[in-house]
Order: sequence, then C-alpha cells, then structure tokens
Amino acid sequence: MKKILLCLLFGLGFVFTGCVATLTTWEQTVNNYVAAAPKVELGMSKQEVLDILGPTQALLKNTELRHPDKYVKDGVNVEILYFRSGWVSDGLDTDDEFTPYIFNNDKLVAVGWMSIGGPKNTSSAVPRINVQNKTVIY
Repeated sequence: MKKILLCLLFGLGFVFTGCVATLTTWEQTVNNYVAAAPKVELGMSKQEVLDILGPTQALLKNTELRHPDKYVKDGVNVEILYFRSGWVSDGLDTDDEFTPYIFNNDKLVAVGWMSIGGPKNTSSAVPRINVQNKTVIY
C-alpha cells in the first residue's frame, strides 16, 4: 500500500511540474517579446525583424508557433509573420495571443491586427466552477 501511495505522489509531482514548466515557458516567451518588440521599426527588413524577435520565440515548441501567411497582391509579395505576444490559459491558440508583422517585398510595412482587418478569433478566461460553494471564478 505504501508503495502504491508513493508511486501516486511521485507521478503527481511529474504532472504538476510539467504544467508549471509550460506556463513558465509561455510567460518567459511573452516577457522576452515585450522587451524586444520596441526595437522593431517600420521599414526594417524581414531579416532584421527576425534577428530581433526570432530569439524571443525560441522556447516554444513548433505546435505553439503560428506559421506565416504568404501571398502576392498587385504584384507585391506579402508575408505575415506572427509572434506570440500573449497567452491565455484556455488551451486554445487564438489570434489575440499573437502579433502579426506584415512585410511587402521583405520590408516591414505594418504591425498589428488592425492593419489586416482585425483578429478572427480571441480567447477568453475559462471559468472555474466551485460546486460546493456554487461560485464561478474568472
């Protein structure tokens, strides 16, 4: 019985440690982004922006990144790079957790969602319900 209890406690330690590590990684990524973002200026090349903001995303897994959009409009190569600039612990990756950087022919021409029509989806706090006290916490 003691062995089973020990195994359960040991296993729970791994679960909680894993959750804390993920949150810390996301918090650190956002903090890194917030510190670096003011160094970016309109007119910079895509490579200059990547040199500044790319390292801020280095702690994230591939599944936590948002991959670029690319298209040609009126003969101009348009590329939109997304950098994680926030997060909400709702288990979803939504537009408001990223900031878009819009490049025309590899030059930064705009930053932010309003320049491309606004975010398509946003996150919201997931309420936790305390059944005993019948309260909702946001």
